[in-house]
Amino acid sequence: MLQASPTIHGFQVPGILDNVLVTLFADDTTVYLRKADRYADLILCLETWCRASGARFNSEKTEIIPVGSASHRSRVLTTRCLHPDDTPLPASIHIAQDGEAVRSLGAWIGNNVDNSAPWEATLDKVNHTLTRFLRGHPTLFEKTHLIQATVGGMTQYLTKVQGMPPPVEDALVKITRRFIWEENSSNPPIALDHLYKPATKGGLSLLDLKARNDAIELTWLRAYLDLSPHRPTWAFVTDLLLNVLAPDGIAEAALFNTFLQKWDVPLAGHRAARLPQDVLLMLRTARCYGVAFAPRKLSSALKRQLPAFYLLGAPPHTYIAPKIDCLIHEHAAKTIHDLLRVSNRLRDPPRFGTHHPRRNCACSDCTSDRHHGCANPH
Repeated sequence: MLQASPTIHGFQVPGILDNVLVTLFADDTTVYLRKADRYADLILCLETWCRASGARFNSEKTEIIPVGSASHRSRVLTTRCLHPDDTPLPASIHIAQDGEAVRSLGAWIGNNVDNSAPWEATLDKVNHTLTRFLRGHPTLFEKTHLIQATVGGMTQYLTKVQGMPPPVEDALVKITRRFIWEENSSNPPIALDHLYKPATKGGLSLLDLKARNDAIELTWLRAYLDLSPHRPTWAFVTDLLLNVLAPDGIAEAALFNTFLQKWDVPLAGHRAARLPQDVLLMLRTARCYGVAFAPRKLSSALKRQLPAFYLLGAPPHTYIAPKIDCLIHEHAAKTIHDLLRVSNRLRDPPRFGTHHPRRNCACSDCTSDRHHGCANPH
């Protein structure tokens, strides 16, 4: 009903065919409304569905996170209206202010939130659990397993969905050192870096928290760099955030992906501060481990998905602005597939029949191209 509604549109994200409108997991429902959508239209859909199904939405648990400019977020908080024509939201519905995190499927999200705050309860829980284990005077080998179960087990999900801020990582390493060496933690006889090694190299295979966290970031990178139809929605949104930071002089319409094109995103400084911390962490991990697009062999299908311009490894002066501007802006050529589409009449004339190799060719394709602003389609 929501997707078929003529009045509710959700977010339109370039690269995604359908608008981002609703996501569901078990009994958790998240709806995405743009500025022009009315909350009253959403409620009408929900109430109709509830009457038909016999189910009921718990409005007391409804929470709203305003998305957009600071002025828009402030207006929503002040007026309690998502759309100027809406009636004010009921008092039972909570609207999150800037700096206030809302929990969604175990992750804490919001505008300008402190990424370390959700970790405070986890740090206390880990500390309390390890302190209790020390009463049993575990051996060094037993402590290794207990660290895996507590520090590893109690932090893995939140790290996966939230990312672990460096201060939290440092605090957990200190907790681990204190648990392993107890009263000798300030001057340990063996460094943790050595205990992280496997037994064959003289270590204990102790949980290396930083390596574990880097591995989690690399799984995010793997999903982000997935160009298949299964690519997640957040990856397309991340593309938009990164493309804003592309160097000057690169045509915005030709931007594709920093890992597939010859331009870099700043990872420090005031421009990098515009990126969410989890995106920055993912990119820093990629740079640390030298993540790059370097396949041994490309299928024809994958070749067609590659960007048409600013390709990795291209010689200098390959892309000259006046020559590529028309292809980018008038022909909407962004991928190799687009270039093949545009050049079909040149590569396979018998198939089209009527094209002639001249500026004023009157074939239907050239006529259409000139109508859309291309001076010399051939």
